[in-house]
Amino acid sequence: MKKIYLVIGITTLLCIATLAQSGGIYIPKNIEDAIESKTRTLSGAPGESYWQNYSDYSIEAEINPETKLLSGKEKITYYNQSPDTLTNIVIRLYHDFYKKGGKRDWQISPNAVNDGVEISLLSVNSNVIEEGKIRRSGTNLFLGLPENLAPNCSVEISVGWNFTIPDESKLRMGVYDSTSFYVAYWYPQIAVYDDIDGWDRFDYSGTSEFYNDFNNYDVTIKMPKNYLVWATGVLQNPEEVLSERIAKKYKKAYSSKDVVNIVNEEDYSSGAITKNNNALNWRFLAKNVPDFMFGTSDHYLWDGVSAVADESKGKKVFTAAAYKKESKDFYEVADIARKSIEYFSTRLPGVAFPYPELTVFNGSGGMEAPMMVNDGTASTRAGTVGVTSHEIAHTYFPFYMGTNERKYSWMDEGWAVMLPFDFQAETDTGSNQRAQNGSGYSWMAGSEMDIPPMIPTIFLQSNSYRTASYSRPGLAYEFLYDMLGEARFKKALHHYMNQWNGKHPIPYDFFFSFNEALDEDLSWYWKPWFFESGSPDLGIEKVEETENKRLVTIEKIGNVPVPISVTVYNGEEEIASAYKAADVWKDNNRTYIIELEKMEYTRIELGGITIPDSRANNNTYFK
Repeated sequence: MKKIYLVIGITTLLCIATLAQSGGIYIPKNIEDAIESKTRTLSGAPGESYWQNYSDYSIEAEINPETKLLSGKEKITYYNQSPDTLTNIVIRLYHDFYKKGGKRDWQISPNAVNDGVEISLLSVNSNVIEEGKIRRSGTNLFLGLPENLAPNCSVEISVGWNFTIPDESKLRMGVYDSTSFYVAYWYPQIAVYDDIDGWDRFDYSGTSEFYNDFNNYDVTIKMPKNYLVWATGVLQNPEEVLSERIAKKYKKAYSSKDVVNIVNEEDYSSGAITKNNNALNWRFLAKNVPDFMFGTSDHYLWDGVSAVADESKGKKVFTAAAYKKESKDFYEVADIARKSIEYFSTRLPGVAFPYPELTVFNGSGGMEAPMMVNDGTASTRAGTVGVTSHEIAHTYFPFYMGTNERKYSWMDEGWAVMLPFDFQAETDTGSNQRAQNGSGYSWMAGSEMDIPPMIPTIFLQSNSYRTASYSRPGLAYEFLYDMLGEARFKKALHHYMNQWNGKHPIPYDFFFSFNEALDEDLSWYWKPWFFESGSPDLGIEKVEETENKRLVTIEKIGNVPVPISVTVYNGEEEIASAYKAADVWKDNNRTYIIELEKMEYTRIELGGITIPDSRANNNTYFK
């Protein structure tokens, strides 16, 4: 019995020590286990025992434009780098989302319901798998391995499959007209097995997005002649698939600082844009990327231009737009994409764009992919600039950084909101995404639907999902940048990115990396913004006068720290203002005094359009 007490005592002391080192931030049991096993650390760096698995995919696929049927076969080599012996493998079949009886938290048309993914072949190391070794549930296939997969060993899995591309309820992909398709989440994909949860078994039910390993892809897409194909990766055989005339313009665009119309309306009327074979095989290679997607059409226009990602190293990015001629906003998209890439590479985050290519495909909504973006037509230029730059920002988060969108969508969506703020404002003066984000959060802040971002995303829906994933973390990052200043913020951000790009960081790695880089415990900021319920709520408590000063006492009523912005008016004329970053609240003080010069005034206003406030009825003081 004494030994049991001793073990309990040691465990309790370890938990207390971990809590103290983490600045009082609660750390769940599975993450404590990872720290104890040395795959993660309290400094935010990957542990000495950190590992992750990956796959090599060789895929051949084709689309029948008349039936909208996609058929494919693939060979996957899966590498087990973990210390665990695996007895089974989880394979994702995303298009079972559309299967009759499927679990969905996203409404779809009854006409979109189908038979899901049909598996025609499944083998492991050339041995065909019997049906009894397979279990399908939701959007996952659970494959019992004939032989256990030991650490530092690999297994070869072959799959043949087909499904019908949806032409209604086109969630993140689909048929955009009779001969234009954007294909995503389309191949049987091995789920992530990691040091935190083991196998990722969450279903794809519509709202929450994705979590993938860093894999290598060799993909061949077979399409009829005069269909162009754009995809993740680099096209390996342009001379074999493009007509000589188009191939020449394609090559020119690769190094051009000005947009080249690789395929325009005149090209379609002047003759073939591809080789005249009955069918063509488009081959793409992509290394160390978390997913592969493609688009195809026989009438889309195609623009290309070269973006400069790192001038000192001569690193360039072939940047393209593929779009229907009716989408007038898309005539500028290749150039907006080029400018976005150069902004992200040189300013914020200030990390060279990590991929050699990027194409923006004119589909619907706004959805990111490695080297691909699926965007609908926007009604305003501000909308076009906004959605283009937002989706390209995702190249860094979640792709370059490998974050888990299923559990922590704020680790990518919040960054994609915040990073392009300046770019959007400078590129289209009619855009004020900061104000939209601030007012959007004010509307939800403090309500029962305002859920802390650290609640796993898989449990969130509707406005709770949008607030916890986009507006609230976007503001948290923005106000963090504001209070740290550009130099310190980028120092911490680069420290985090340098340690975790190409891996799988979780929120604690982000929090602790920033703390470590700044030599400062920011738990006073992390806890209210990411862990706690509550709201940003400041108010003017009182206004006092001394002989030559006016003292405005600001009360922090809510628990979420935000900047203080005070404006003094005489009539409608602004005569004075003061601003303090959110770190005025770092000592848990309830009030802060703003000193102003004495002058005639009629009212004092607190706050602004970019600063959220859940209750604004105490933000104005009249003389």
